[in-house]
Amino acid sequence: MLEQLNIKGFFSQGQCSYSSERESLTYVFWVENMPSEIYEAIISRGFRRSGFCFYRNLCLDCRSCIPIRVDAQKFKPSKSQRRVLRKNQDVRITRHPVSFDHEGFLLYQKYCVQRHDSVKDKDDYIQFLIESPVPTDMMRYYVEEHLIGIGWTDILPNSLSSVYFAFDPDHSFRRLGVFSLLKELELCRKLQKKWLQLGFWIEDNHKMSYKNQYKPCQILVKDGGWQEFV
Repeated sequence: MLEQLNIKGFFSQGQCSYSSERESLTYVFWVENMPSEIYEAIISRGFRRSGFCFYRNLCLDCRSCIPIRVDAQKFKPSKSQRRVLRKNQDVRITRHPVSFDHEGFLLYQKYCVQRHDSVKDKDDYIQFLIESPVPTDMMRYYVEEHLIGIGWTDILPNSLSSVYFAFDPDHSFRRLGVFSLLKELELCRKLQKKWLQLGFWIEDNHKMSYKNQYKPCQILVKDGGWQEFV
């Protein structure tokens, strides 16, 4: 499939992003334009993207990073998820194609510093979240006129792919990460998309293990097929 685009990648080794005790092996390539149907197809081969960079983890003797997707058409929020929706009834959401603005960059900077102890500059932000080889929307979350969150979502033929979400840490009590995924699932249904692609589910990483709480969902198994997550 990638041969159609005459793409040549390379293998990269380094420290695992999710475990300090492991080394990673990743297949990587860059492309500035990709048909959305091809990206949707290679997601089913374990690929994800960061800006123009596409990657697939091929770590030896490790299957911790498991692609997961939610059946948006059959999804029903749990009792606790419904509480999050009620808690955020005052939040206003806008949606537009991905673009740079200073307000969004400042929110991302604040989020990275306070939640990840990481300082990001404008180039980091643009390369990670503004540059996109596929159609991408930004969902902006406001309380009155105050921006409290931004979610990035790739628009694919039969699914949405959740790229990233950043929020104002002063509003952590709202559980905006949960709220944003519930709203992305709503958007899937509105756009008549079957799946919300959530990237990797990692059971022993608390930042990645929450994704199986949105059901029904499926995980990508070793033979390349999708399997119901029970």
